[in-house]
Amino acid sequence: MGFRRLLYPLVVGSLFLAVLSSCGGVSRSGASGASPGPGTAPPSPRTVTLVWAANHEKGVNSAGGGYRVSISGQPTINVPYVSGPTAPTSTVTTLQTGTYTATVAAFAMLDAQGGSTGNLSAPSQALIVSVP
Repeated sequence: MGFRRLLYPLVVGSLFLAVLSSCGGVSRSGASGASPGPGTAPPSPRTVTLVWAANHEKGVNSAGGGYRVSISGQPTINVPYVSGPTAPTSTVTTLQTGTYTATVAAFAMLDAQGGSTGNLSAPSQALIVSVP
């Protein structure tokens, strides 16, 4: 199934929260951008949780709908509707040290005319995620 941009956009709440947590307590160099010293492990990847406001349109919150999360330099993350009143509004991923741009877009299986070409909203406002 192909996706096309909507003639009228699905409304996607802004990506509004990124939470970082460490994955193991490995020590890091104190100098920004510096290489680890002898006996010091490189920075470990961090778990990042991205959370956004729900889209309440039926197509997003039914079979074939959900969200697409884009993080610069990373594979796209699809967060599909599974069951219940709404599709999940968060995802967890692991990122290396660096700065990333993240956006979220809603998708639905049916297009505005009821056809099966699908709908994809415009992306949310970009969120800058800095992973120490």
